[in-house]
Amino acid sequence: MLFASDLDQTLIYSTRSFRLLPDHQSPAMSVVETYNGRDISYMTDDAIKHLLQLASQASFVPVTTRTIEQFRRISLFRDAILPVYGVVSNGGNVLVNGVIDQEWNHKVKSNVSQMCLCTQDILSQFGEISHASWAGSLKLADDCFHYCIVERENIPTEELASFSLWAKSQNWKISLQGRKLYLVPAVVNKWDAVLYIQDLLEEKTVIAAGDSLLDLCMLEQADYAIAPRHGEVWESYSRGTLPISSVQFTNQAGILAAGEILDYVSQFTAYKMQA
Repeated sequence: MLFASDLDQTLIYSTRSFRLLPDHQSPAMSVVETYNGRDISYMTDDAIKHLLQLASQASFVPVTTRTIEQFRRISLFRDAILPVYGVVSNGGNVLVNGVIDQEWNHKVKSNVSQMCLCTQDILSQFGEISHASWAGSLKLADDCFHYCIVERENIPTEELASFSLWAKSQNWKISLQGRKLYLVPAVVNKWDAVLYIQDLLEEKTVIAAGDSLLDLCMLEQADYAIAPRHGEVWESYSRGTLPISSVQFTNQAGILAAGEILDYVSQFTAYKMQA
């Protein structure tokens, strides 16, 4: 079995995303990422224990929109859990024992050039609606996609929606997550990278976990899917606009949801091992 899981706000959490209730006793937790001397991300000790056990029983694949450099900041995957495969750059890169899989990278770049409108034209069109009042400068992530920091309250909603529809027709995906706006070629996605790894490992079953709309393709295509009770997927479900019905949600939101996700996957893995 292959367990493909998003990281930020699915398994690991910043202090701003803990979502602990005021009267809830804070669980024991450990730092799993530091940057410039600051503690950035955490997991509960219970979730770490679950993930350690799970990684010894199934093929665990961390999946993230993070760049390679940002992924490597996560100490958990250097010191405690050493996944053979990892998906980074939103699927633009696959890591094998920490090294870029050049075959996959070349395939993705070839697909982008053949199937998606060229980057220059997308950025030019975005430039028609972007303004310093709401959009920061665009940054290139691992030569795979672009993103910028935005002021959500100043976003011209109708113009962005119109641009997103046009971009979709050009095989690009526009995704707003928190204060980040992503411009991503449709062929740079998490599921295709997970499927590539699944074929390499010859695994029959995939369980996926994720909280954002960039995880949706992975949740939709996996054999089983689970999402935390927060984030874009949950919000879409709450509005009745989630395009799939097969996603299971945790009972709790925030950092405690990670333990629920891992418990669900562990129970399923144990069931499969006994079957």
